[in-house]
Amino acid sequence: MRTREDLIARVLKNLGVLAAGQAPSDEDRAEVDDLIDPVCAKLLDDGVAKLNGDEIDDAAYLPLADIVAERAMVPFGIGGTRAGEIKTAAEQARTDLKLAYRVYDARPPMRLEQFWGRRGGSLPINSRGRPITPPEDIDLDVTVDGGRRG
Repeated sequence: MRTREDLIARVLKNLGVLAAGQAPSDEDRAEVDDLIDPVCAKLLDDGVAKLNGDEIDDAAYLPLADIVAERAMVPFGIGGTRAGEIKTAAEQARTDLKLAYRVYDARPPMRLEQFWGRRGGSLPINSRGRPITPPEDIDLDVTVDGGRRG
């Protein structure tokens, strides 16, 4: 896990503001620090990833630094070809985060059934769930007076 200070230093290195072995100035640190939480909120709102600016997973550290560096170009006056390189790196970082933090739905897909007709064919169903025999199939050769004919 990386810290917020590690992320700030990486963003400043990506911008070319901080040379290797240098410590970031308080103004530079504050400028980048103000961008981290809004960038994390925007990534969550866009459905890219849910990230916390304080404890950063190693898999999200470099992509998040590229995206924050893109937002920090204006305050640090980055332009020209360097700005194009940073924007390209930020787009690739968004793609990487989408793939790394893709949310899968654990529920099985819903099985659709026809909404017309009834289960088991077109026969009416009684309260026990069994089809009711249609009247034409009933043997009507029954007498009313106890079985005597005539």
